[in-house]
Amino acid sequence: MNLEFKQFQREQYTEYASWFADPELNRRLGPMDQEWLDFVLSQPESASVTWAVFRGVELVAVVEINFDPQNEWPAAIAAVATKPALRRQGIASAALQHILALHQNQGITEHMAYISVSNPAGRRCLEKVGFVPAVSEPNKHGYMEFRRRA
Repeated sequence: MNLEFKQFQREQYTEYASWFADPELNRRLGPMDQEWLDFVLSQPESASVTWAVFRGVELVAVVEINFDPQNEWPAAIAAVATKPALRRQGIASAALQHILALHQNQGITEHMAYISVSNPAGRRCLEKVGFVPAVSEPNKHGYMEFRRRA
């Protein structure tokens, strides 16, 4: 899949925010608001990177990654959003594979993610790119921790 990655910019916000009219996306990652945008745009790359993922000129996914500057915990996949009309086409897993390869080239070899037990699609996506459950039971908020080591 031919995807292009750019750091998320203000000009992508209107398109991205429109995706949150989708009840499923809004329930998982919403609400999308100015506070989120201000946070994303103010983060230093050492702490967080939000990728706008394009196929041609179309924004097809957004991926948020958090880093620990003290290297006490792995890079964290904070969110993966696929344009609702394009779900189930492998875009999220292709985007994650690209980011994981990029990170490996940068020496980042371990990642973690938390997925709600009520989000089987998110779990399948993580497992498709090599994440495995790190725990046998969800935390008190209903999230399972997943890890991946290159």
